[in-house]
Amino acid sequence: MTRSFVLIGRAMMHPRLKLARDLGLLWVGQIGTKGIAFLAFAILARRLLPEEYGAVEYAMGLATLATLAIDGGLGSVGVRRLTQGHQSAEDLVALIPAAQLCLAMLIAPAMVLFTWVYTDDANALKLTCLVALSLFIPPWKQDWLFQAKGMMTHLVLAQTVRVSTFMLGCVLMVRGDADVVRVGFAEIGSVVFATAYLMTVQHRHVVPLRLRFALHKLMDLMREGAAIGLGAICWALFQYAPLLILAAMAGMTDTAYFGAAHRLGVSLVTFSWLYHFNLYPVISRRVQGDRTALASLTRMSVRVCAWGGIGLALALALAAEPLLRLLFGRGFERAAEPFRILVWTFPLTLLSGHARWILIAAKRGNDMLVSQVAGVAAAIPAAWLLIGPLDMGAVGAAAAMSLACAVVWIVSQIYTHIRGHDVPVLPALPAMLVATLIIAAAHMLALDPLMATTIGITLFLAAAFAFDHHLIAEVRLLIKGAAPRTTLHPHQPAPDGASH
Repeated sequence: MTRSFVLIGRAMMHPRLKLARDLGLLWVGQIGTKGIAFLAFAILARRLLPEEYGAVEYAMGLATLATLAIDGGLGSVGVRRLTQGHQSAEDLVALIPAAQLCLAMLIAPAMVLFTWVYTDDANALKLTCLVALSLFIPPWKQDWLFQAKGMMTHLVLAQTVRVSTFMLGCVLMVRGDADVVRVGFAEIGSVVFATAYLMTVQHRHVVPLRLRFALHKLMDLMREGAAIGLGAICWALFQYAPLLILAAMAGMTDTAYFGAAHRLGVSLVTFSWLYHFNLYPVISRRVQGDRTALASLTRMSVRVCAWGGIGLALALALAAEPLLRLLFGRGFERAAEPFRILVWTFPLTLLSGHARWILIAAKRGNDMLVSQVAGVAAAIPAAWLLIGPLDMGAVGAAAAMSLACAVVWIVSQIYTHIRGHDVPVLPALPAMLVATLIIAAAHMLALDPLMATTIGITLFLAAAFAFDHHLIAEVRLLIKGAAPRTTLHPHQPAPDGASH
């Protein structure tokens, strides 16, 4: 038995299987770290009052936007220049952190000022100040360098160190609502440990640590990364803008309930990114070849994603109340109502991914950027209208986010059609119709959540196999056909934003 494991281990370390190992690490890293982070916030929700937990979700949401702005697409530029031989690693590791530190010096104070002006919550301001300090640490992490060098193991380990340290800090330091500010110290500590690990590996095994402020070179880097950085910011903005607007207009208690629903919903989006990341190599080959074959692939994938994604969203929506209570504790049943709306961002993102990743494969990144800008343009005014004048609170924020995802899908579909790569939508309609009827029936009959979930999913599965007799066979074909022979080019942005 031991000999068998040794042989398997040696086989997996074969150079030809490096891609498979990297993809496996990617899956484990994304799912594992998301799970640990989710557990940390579930613990915080149980130990803090809703108002304090809302302040935590607000500060962390604002930090996500600030982190993407500080990255500025420079990491992607670094990977591109290094892998294509346009610039040396020694030069890039000195310039990129310098440029990002310059951005941090502008963005960190802007975060604090934004919170001071638009929120009336002392804990939110204190937490924002602490996470703003943490923004000066990630420029030294330089995970783009490890990506370019194919050292994925270190990236996964660093991310694991970060989320594990954060969870440990929250468990040990945050005992009650009076300790809410300590979450900020846990965040700083987690970033310090993860960054210190990568800095040590970089200095010993890759290139020495350096810092160089050459103005003309820094400006050149920022110009090149602007479009990529803007795309990442736009994707995060229509996901987090409703949360920030809710905090400013409705207060931290509503933000807590929306934040819990939002955290669970955003975690689901990771699976969309992983699915399309694996499908991307096949799409990339067929975009350059037979368009009929591409249409056939996407039609099959849309059908599978519709039944799978909508089915999962349906189950979560029907079981929302007991699920939120189980995950976040008593009192968070109030998060069920916004979650029932927000959960549909998962199938919307999963289905729209076909058009968005085709645009990337066809080198139409600017078209994808326009679709993301359209999502932001829909999310912000919708959130203001629904949360403020219409007084819908957390439900309004969830509706604004779902609307933004729908707009991104529509605009991406339009651009894909203009570029001559049609993505069929009709295969998704049966699943949409069945889910709508089940939700309407559950609401009219006022069924118990667990009973509604059991009956609803049974009917949904029966309808899936009734409409699509070959559904299981199509899933098997996708698994075989999507086995990647290559990966997403390192400098391409992730349309789902999950890599951030």
